[in-house]
Amino acid sequence: MGSGLGGLVQPRAPKRSLFKKLFDTAKTGVATSRSNLGSGADLARPSPFSRSTTAVSPATSGMSSMTGLGSSSVERNAAKEMGLGSGVDWVQVRRDINRSNSLSKIERHERQDRCQMLDHPALNPVDELYQGAEGDEGANGMPVDDPIDYQSINLSQVDKSTRFSSSLPPLTTAVTLATSYVCRPYRSDVQRMRAIFSWVSERIAWEEDFEGEIDTRRVIQSKRACAEEYAVLVMEMCAAVGIECEVVRGYLKTPGETPDFGIMPRSNHWWNAVLVDNEWRMVDCCLASPSNPRRHLYSGAGNSAADSWWFLTRPTQLCWTHIPEHHEQQHICPPQAHEVLLNLPCACSPYFKNMMQMVDYNTSLTRIEDLEMVHIKFNVPADVEVAAEVEVRAYSRDQDGDVFESGEMVKKRALAQAEWSNGYKRYTVKALLPGDEGQGVLKIYAGKRGLMHSIKDIPHPMAFALPITHTGENPPYDFVTRHPTPHAQRHDIYVVQPQCQRLALNNTFVFAIRQHPSSAIVDSIMTPASNPGCASPIPFARPSSAMSMTASSASGSNPSTVSGNKPAKLAIQTPAGKILRLMRKDDRKGIGVGGRNTRDEEGSDGGTWETIIKCSEKGVWRGLVLADRTARWCVFAEWVCLG
Repeated sequence: MGSGLGGLVQPRAPKRSLFKKLFDTAKTGVATSRSNLGSGADLARPSPFSRSTTAVSPATSGMSSMTGLGSSSVERNAAKEMGLGSGVDWVQVRRDINRSNSLSKIERHERQDRCQMLDHPALNPVDELYQGAEGDEGANGMPVDDPIDYQSINLSQVDKSTRFSSSLPPLTTAVTLATSYVCRPYRSDVQRMRAIFSWVSERIAWEEDFEGEIDTRRVIQSKRACAEEYAVLVMEMCAAVGIECEVVRGYLKTPGETPDFGIMPRSNHWWNAVLVDNEWRMVDCCLASPSNPRRHLYSGAGNSAADSWWFLTRPTQLCWTHIPEHHEQQHICPPQAHEVLLNLPCACSPYFKNMMQMVDYNTSLTRIEDLEMVHIKFNVPADVEVAAEVEVRAYSRDQDGDVFESGEMVKKRALAQAEWSNGYKRYTVKALLPGDEGQGVLKIYAGKRGLMHSIKDIPHPMAFALPITHTGENPPYDFVTRHPTPHAQRHDIYVVQPQCQRLALNNTFVFAIRQHPSSAIVDSIMTPASNPGCASPIPFARPSSAMSMTASSASGSNPSTVSGNKPAKLAIQTPAGKILRLMRKDDRKGIGVGGRNTRDEEGSDGGTWETIIKCSEKGVWRGLVLADRTARWCVFAEWVCLG
């Protein structure tokens, strides 16, 4: 009754809509979280040396690395308001997600400009070599038009006969050895050269360099030689059978070493240049010898036989590891600058045997700061698979707290994934150092597809190595675990996102997977050839909002009539075992996901399958692909969700 006196009532506050309440709560949570981040004191970060030298489980390392920003109770409350509910900071979650984003052209140019400002080389050595060199030198001093592939010639009979040659009398000279024993049964220069190569490499044991006069009779008698004695003995034996030969002095690069800018290192090796079939070729019996302690750095050959890669090697291939002191002994038309050769990747025989090709390689890509990563791309044939890892020297602390090298090596797996671009199979390798070591070596291994059955070991030999130099802060980071799929070989799978291993509980993530047939197929339903005028979606850009993502049927709109072209079925498995199917994403013309223009990123062939998942379960989330011949799932990727 009192409320209606004189027709007047007490005013009431208007009702707030549900959406306005949610919006205000979200703004309050963001503001609270940002204020807590801005006012937080400098928190101590665990020592990188202890992190890199102690073996920890993925779950343990993830917990230790993701509690750096949410230590206070106020921050934990703010995180709960943001939906994290576990003290894991949302800024760190997004930082890890976006840290592995592929570089745009602008970002690549920024790295080059930064290296030039700091007086570090920012060269394209591979492009400069192939653009500047016309070919290997011939007998007339001109480039060789059609070089002979001596690696494809079967010379096993020559090797076998040389190994069973009779014992030599005392005081045998190099001339007698070549004419009366080693080269006597053969008539062609290639066979004679192979006999000399096999005998010297396998019969003479390596020893340290020494200062003194070179005596090949002593070498033949003692069966021991240093690098220079190897080269002189080969030269004298070649001269005895009429093969033109030179002793080359130069620098042998170590895989992963950082070259000095503008300085040619002091010579540390000797090898030979020979003229066979009117072509200049290189021979290194010292490095081919199984007794050489450094051979394992360059070769995966057996311990009893010589490595035939160093027999009649093309000059344009040997220069990736051997740099002659004198330009005329390169036997490349025209000779290349020492600076270009020093900055080439240290490439070994698998690089050339597997016909690998570097793509847009610049030396600035291996010098990184803070949250940056090394990004390397190269093309390979369809039947080649690649693995990569980073190797650094381990550190320890003594009782006084001083840091020193322990003598051990720490290895961290890099992310190597295959995709297809313009009909070529292209690998993208992303890598970073395990901790704050400052320097490391990125090693790329390559071999025939299908030989890798587990991530525990790498069956392939090293193809090439690159140095990594890092400055600044390097928070803990692990890539998504990629498993080989020997039972699902018809498609190459590329994890677009997330590429980090650790996921935060109660966060929403877009799982995007790109796939393409593992062999080049014309007019496949997953290639741009079937959809002219439309660019493939960019595999690297991440969406600005999960709500803006759209998906289509997993079977696609254009079903193929060829079973080999049919897309593989992809899914995500939760820790509880539930399987969530990935749906194919529609191609978008011009603009890919996240709104990044195609001019900033190279388009890729194939299609993208994706789904949006809120990770509400702790444990291991798995990426699944259906096997080729059975109705079973194969695990190709693993993420770890932490609370």
